[in-house]
Amino acid sequence: MEGFDNHCGAIAFLPDARQRGRRLKPGHRRFRIVGGGKPAAAGRRFVFGRPGSVAQRSNRSEGRGSLFGGWVFLLLLSLGAYVASSLPPPEKAVTGELLGAAVASDGDSLRLAGRRVRIEGIDAPEIDQRCRRGTTSWDCGAEARRRLAELVEGRTTRCRLHGRDRYGRELGLCEAGGRDIGREMVLSGLAVSYGLYRDEEEQARNRRAGQWAGEFVRPQEWRRTQGKGEESPHRAGDWLELMLQWLENQIWIVGA
Repeated sequence: MEGFDNHCGAIAFLPDARQRGRRLKPGHRRFRIVGGGKPAAAGRRFVFGRPGSVAQRSNRSEGRGSLFGGWVFLLLLSLGAYVASSLPPPEKAVTGELLGAAVASDGDSLRLAGRRVRIEGIDAPEIDQRCRRGTTSWDCGAEARRRLAELVEGRTTRCRLHGRDRYGRELGLCEAGGRDIGREMVLSGLAVSYGLYRDEEEQARNRRAGQWAGEFVRPQEWRRTQGKGEESPHRAGDWLELMLQWLENQIWIVGA
């Protein structure tokens, strides 16, 4: 055997003595193909095992790398949100103050001195929203309004205002009879934190007060499902709360 060509399989030339040293014409060449004679695919690499095993291993490696990268991203985002949420929310500039007898409109807003005031930092069930305790449905929206009415009834209410919300209502931190109204509503379990009062919400959850005694949908989520107007967060801290909820959902999806 004089030589071989790997491109087309092994080719063994069989020259006789008379043809040695002379250039063979195409018609005089005698050769045979060893190993089938099919041209090798361009750029194909020979590997032991099944064809395409390199690509399969590469895809699996890329998949594991993407999953690991997703976990790292969620971890870093969670750490950043946790650190930011531990900082006190920035204090807003006071735009005014109202003083007088107040009337509850619903669980998180009232009328004071002829003006509508949205209690800042909390979110209570809407008037027509219902919650559950076991198999029993109860009117948590109406109960929240009754609780707010009790807090302001027969007392002078003072609200420090911090601008307006998208509906034109004054945003304010209010107190009646020396008690922080927003704090009392969250502690009663008839309102949730909406930028403020996170510790109070945790206490209400641990005591299973109000809504926490059963199942309920957070008011902002209930409004969304009912096609009602969305309320923007009152404080920067509430964005962090929403972010943490989103992160919990993403971690559940990735881990599923």
